[in-house]
Formats: sequence, structure tokens, C-alpha cells
Amino acid sequence: MSEYLSADNFVSASVEEKRGVVRELEEIKANDLKDDVFAMLGRFRLILADNCRRGEWEEIFRKLMTLFKCGRCVPLDGPMIGVTMAIRDSDYFRDTARLLGCDRSLIADIEWMATCWNATFAPTGLWMGKTFEPVSRDSFSAACGDDQREMKLYDPAVTRVGRNFFREPENPGFIQGLGLPVLTEAWRLMDRPMTTKAPGFRGDLLESNLEKERYIPYVKTGGYFLANPGVSVVPEMNGRPVWQLNYRWPALGPTYPMTRLVDELVQIADGVYLGQLVMASRRYSLGTLRLSLFGKRLAEIEVGEPYRPGGDSLDKRFHDLVFPWEKGEGYGYQNNGFFLMIDPLFAKKAYADNAFPFLRPRPGESGFTELGYDRTQKAESYPIHGTGKGSDFGEISDWALGWRENTPLRRKFTTFCLEPSPREGDGDVRELLNEGESILQMLQRIQGEISLQSSMDDNLRHFEKLNRLFRAGVAPRVVDGLFQGTGKGFNVRFDAPEERSWYGADDPCRGFDYYHGATLNLHLGFVDTISTDLEKNIRGCPLFPTALIPIFQEGVGGPNLFNGVWASIGRFIFPWAGKSFERISGRKLSMLLDESGDLEERYPERVEELRSHLASFPHYDLVEKNRQGWWKNEGPYARYLKNGAWDRGMSDADKAFWEKEAAGQWVFGNNIQDSRILAADAAFRVLDMNYHPPLPSIQALVDSGPSPFVRQGFIFLGVSDRDSILSMNNGDGKKKKVFQFHYRYPMIGGPLPIGTCLDELVEIAEGLFLGQLIYSTVPLEPYHSSVDPAEYRYQLFGYFLLLDNTWERHRRAIGFDVNTVS
Repeated sequence: MSEYLSADNFVSASVEEKRGVVRELEEIKANDLKDDVFAMLGRFRLILADNCRRGEWEEIFRKLMTLFKCGRCVPLDGPMIGVTMAIRDSDYFRDTARLLGCDRSLIADIEWMATCWNATFAPTGLWMGKTFEPVSRDSFSAACGDDQREMKLYDPAVTRVGRNFFREPENPGFIQGLGLPVLTEAWRLMDRPMTTKAPGFRGDLLESNLEKERYIPYVKTGGYFLANPGVSVVPEMNGRPVWQLNYRWPALGPTYPMTRLVDELVQIADGVYLGQLVMASRRYSLGTLRLSLFGKRLAEIEVGEPYRPGGDSLDKRFHDLVFPWEKGEGYGYQNNGFFLMIDPLFAKKAYADNAFPFLRPRPGESGFTELGYDRTQKAESYPIHGTGKGSDFGEISDWALGWRENTPLRRKFTTFCLEPSPREGDGDVRELLNEGESILQMLQRIQGEISLQSSMDDNLRHFEKLNRLFRAGVAPRVVDGLFQGTGKGFNVRFDAPEERSWYGADDPCRGFDYYHGATLNLHLGFVDTISTDLEKNIRGCPLFPTALIPIFQEGVGGPNLFNGVWASIGRFIFPWAGKSFERISGRKLSMLLDESGDLEERYPERVEELRSHLASFPHYDLVEKNRQGWWKNEGPYARYLKNGAWDRGMSDADKAFWEKEAAGQWVFGNNIQDSRILAADAAFRVLDMNYHPPLPSIQALVDSGPSPFVRQGFIFLGVSDRDSILSMNNGDGKKKKVFQFHYRYPMIGGPLPIGTCLDELVEIAEGLFLGQLIYSTVPLEPYHSSVDPAEYRYQLFGYFLLLDNTWERHRRAIGFDVNTVS
């Protein structure tokens, strides 16, 4: 890489600037590069694509700018894989800000374009790259309007005309789904050319280039530009040589914002080119307004100023008068972000897990077979993001303490994810973290303190640190049907290739994710209900001395045998290993939330399963009670099920509701178990009607992680944006928002006590979730969603954790709730 990167490639304006460029380049080589440019750039992109890491963006922008300054100017030829690194706002007040000693104005520093991009198209791989094709002199002349300065640069050996590649996003949301159709119409995109005879293209379609394009999955192409060697139009580049891509020529038919766009590229490694997006902030066209009457075109009006390099305008003369020290043609060019061009010869490295796996070809797309992704059923052959092999943080040999020397890992392990608690007296929970310990080590310490304090006094006041931490955590969301936390928001994301059905219809496993599980402290929640009832009964006795009530209440707890048995025996034999999540269809969701009176007629096979599994009798009893009209009020979803089940008469409007509900709030979940469960495999198949081994591709995926699991079961529905059902989590007039796990609806099925469970979850650090284990303390009271949750006397039975692969490695290294005796 050193043969491409050199501070001598940039002409500095001063000795101080030169020294700064040299110093910054050496720091990048020493701290970031480490001989793998793809992994370095992949890490940079993960940060820039994460709105929760906004504070780190400026540092990454500075590093990319240094790499661009030090790169080598070379011509590009043929197709290239494209990666959008980041998009920046134009700074229309930059000149004023610099007069005040600032690099960017406060308005531009909001970076709303980057924020919106990250929330919509950043993870989709909509834009897939460009190609650079030979162009004849006549065609080039026509494209640039026979501009004489540009014609002097024409060289058939290097001059190219280019176009962009676009791909259909996978499982797009509403906005993402509009992307390609809107671009196709607005930018007049064409279908991908499959032969050199395909008509309508401006450049020469070469067989060799089409062969290379096979490694790039795209379906539409367009957005033309002219490419030539030139000098940077950005003033801060001091006229450095670049490979320039100009979209602005009117004859190319650019539409906004391409009427402002001039890309610039330099090479920074073998097959890797770093580009900066450059936008004009003045003197540009917004497009052509076409006026028609009765289908007859009357006039075309250019809105704004068409591109005429070297031309004069009133705006330019005014600018030159006010800012005479600025050179150029008055277009106000600025850096608006960075992108990459990668030679298809390096496609496997570009699509690797530690680089840009979201661009990887999917089954049925070009490149999937050509690159060999079809020749194995191993999970790594499919689009997987964040498999957690530690590559995001380099090679960590000591997962117990080595994180302290790794800046990104130290930031992850010591940065809380918090929001204001609904209780004003909770204070700042960050004070719980001691110097030199990770958040997980803090929890390990608190676990020991609670175990000691509650060993002879099972009272929730000993859990107050965890209670405060939970109330300050942030509830994870469901985004486009996917479980989404902060930061990158997931552990893995995987679409299983196997066919799978649910109740007689296709039900592919999409958006699979999982988190490892650990138990903190347990508490016998029944004592809280007993205590409440005792207080109520005592207060109802007029002869009982009020002053003695606290003595009786505090004496109810007794030793915390529940937690003691778990700590000494339970964790070594109980096989619970965490939870998995995946997309749920509207059809499946409507069935699992159905509480209609004719469930047996709607879902005869499912009801028969409930009847035949003795352990699922409580859920089958709910089917019977719904048939008998046990509850006088309807549940919140009854109105969308009145016309019938999905396959039995449901209206299109109701189906649309369920699809929207599934995409916006719900996921389908399983509890996962490790290999210790195999000894009781037959028993669990009888106990849990939903018990099953993972799909082969999922098994291969989790086998590559730090703590594999072998079985899934005890299914649940996860739902976002819910008010906590525990009063201890809420304040005066303020409800705590949580993510809930529902096990109680009749069609879910499952044995006691899981059928009385309704857990709640918040995220307290990126990839680290704190959960409350909540059970009804009146288990014989039948469940219905119309009933006030208070009637079920839900109580806290303890806390658990969900951890991504990185946290799991740390957990095992420090011996926190591990299932082997040390």
C-alpha cells in the first residue's frame, strides 16, 4: 500500500500542513491499516453508518481526507464495485464560518443527510458501483458540448464515459422499496446489458468488461459521466491531480443532484480507489421544467444555471467581488462525502465479513455462482453481517483484560446506552462503573453484592442498582421487521436458504439474529405478592397496630433460596443459552395473536397440537375459554380478525394491517439451548410442542460463534414500544418504554411456567441487553389480552442478560455465569 500512499502526492500550502499530512498518514498506517485495507475501510464505514456514533465521524472524515490527499492519481478502466462510505451536507455558510475560525457552520454540522441516509439506504447496497468504458472522439465531443478545454484532454487510451450500477435492496421497507423505481424513472435507468449488442449505451460495450461485471450484482444502470485525468476542483486540495468524473455536462442529461456532481478518485491500494463526492454549492441547475398542453410540448425551461465551465455569470462576478481571495470558477465546490471503487478481481475481499458483506451477491443474483457462494451450505456462504469473530476489533488474545488497549473495544465495553429514567431520584447510573472495569465486569461485581445481601433476606431493595440501570436503559426497536438495537443494531443477520413452512404455507427464515444469555440474580417474586396481600389484610384489620406493619412485611422474604440454588447448581445444569429473533409475516402474527371464539375451526391442526401435548394444556384451556366466551371484552386485535383467519376469509384491509404491524413492531422469537439439553432431548420434545433443532445453515452459523446452541423452543412474540407492566419501572405520570416477550397467547403453546411469562428488555450498552424475568403470581388465572395486566399480579423474578458475540467472548473470559465450574 505504501507504493500508492505518500504525502508527496499532495502539494501542501505550508510546511505546517505538510508535517500534519505526514504525521496523520503515519498514524493511520500504524494504528488502523495493519496490512488489511479492506478491514480498515470496513471499520471506518461501520462507524460512519451508525448514527449513534456521531461523535466519531469527524475523526474518520479526517482520516479519509488524509488518505485521499496521499493517494496516487491513476486512470480507471472497466467495471468497479462501489461502496458508499458517507454522505456530508453542503455547507452554504462555510465562508462565513471560516471567517469566524470554524471549519464548518453549525447548520452543516448537523449532518442531516448522513443521518437520513444511514436510517434508510446505507445498509441496503442500492448503489453497487460504476463502469468506465471507451468512448469515441465524436461521442465525447457531443457529450461535453465540444468544450475546447475538455477536448484537449481527450485521449482514447484513458478517456472514458461511465455509468452507475443499481441493485434491488433485499427485503426493503417502504422508503427503501421506492429507491430503485424512483431512480429508474427520474434518472432514466436502463436494464443491465447482457451482450455487447445491447442498444442505447453511450460507451463501447466490451466483452471483457461484461465478463468482469458478472461479479457485481446489479439490475439497472445509468447516471452518465465523463472521466478524464484532471486537477481537484476543491480549493483545499491545492490543485492536486485526480481522476475526475464529471456528471454536469448538459448533453449527458443529468438530473438533480447530478447537475452539481463532480467525483474525484485516487488509488490507495491494489485494486482500491478512494473517491470524494464533490458538489457545487453555487451556479447549478435544478433540472428542466417541461411545459405541455393537451399532450403537446410548448417549452422547456431550465431551472437554475446550466453547467458552462469557463463561462461568466452575474453570480460569479458578485462572488469574485465579495470574496476576491477565492480562486476557481465560482461554483463553490465542496467535499460531500467519500466512496470506494474496488476492482472486481478483489470481489471476495470486498464482500468479506470484515469488509462490506451487505454488498455480497445473494442467491439468484449475478456473482453468487461466479464467486462460489453456491458451492456450500455453510452459513458463511450467505449474506451474513457481524458474525462476531472479533475482526471488527482486530486480533484480541486476552478477552478478559486486553480490551483496555483496543480503543474501539474499550469504547464499546465502557459506554452506556441510556435515556432519562421515569423516576427523578434515580440519578446517573454511570457512577456505578468503576475505573478500569467494563460494564460487564461491573454487572459481575453487582451480582456478587446482591447475592451476598439477599442471601438471608430476599427483598427487592437489594436489587436497586439493577432496577436503576433497567429504568435508564433504552428499549430496542423493530425496524422493517428486524430486531434493532443501537450502534449497528444486531449481532448477526442471516437469511436461511432452506425451505420452511408454517401451517401449510411457505415461511422462510429471514432476518435471523441471536444473542447469548446469562443470568444475573434471581428473586422469588411470589413474596412480593404475599407481602402486598399481607399489608392489605393487616390494614383491613382495625385492631392491628399500624407501626408493626413494616416488621411483618420485612419478615416475609426469608433466605433467597431461589438465587442460591441457581448460583450453586442451576447454572451448571440448566441449558438456556439466550434468545433468537427473526422476521414474522402478517399471516403468522395474526394467527399467534388470535383470541377468537372459533380457534378450532380456524386452525384445526394447531389446536390439535395443543390438545395432544399435555404440557400445553394451559394454552389449550385458553382455546376452550375463548370458545365459551369467558371474557366479556374483546382484545385490542379482535377487530382485525372478525372477518376470519388469514386463509379463511380475512379482508385485504385486515391483511394490510397485519403486514404493517409485523413490519413495525413484532418479531418471532425462540429461546435457545446449548448441548447440555441433548441428554434430555426426548423429554423436551414432549414438554415443548415448539421444540426443534436449528436449520442446518443456522447451525453452521452459530457453530462459528463463541457459544453454539443446538436446540430452539419456548417460542415467543417480541414487541417493541410497550409501557412496562411493573409499577417499579414507572414514575409519577411517566411510563418506562420497554421491549416485551409474550408467551401467553393461546396459539403460541408452551408448558408451565413459561406460559405465565411476560419478560421485558432494555439495552444498556451496544449489543448488551438487560432483561427482567417477569411471571404472573396468579398462574391459575387464565390469560386474555383484554384483561388489565394488574389482574395477573406480575412480579419481578430476576434479571438476565442478552449479549452479542463480542460481549460473549468477554463474558466467558471473565467467568461470568458460565456453565463450567472454575
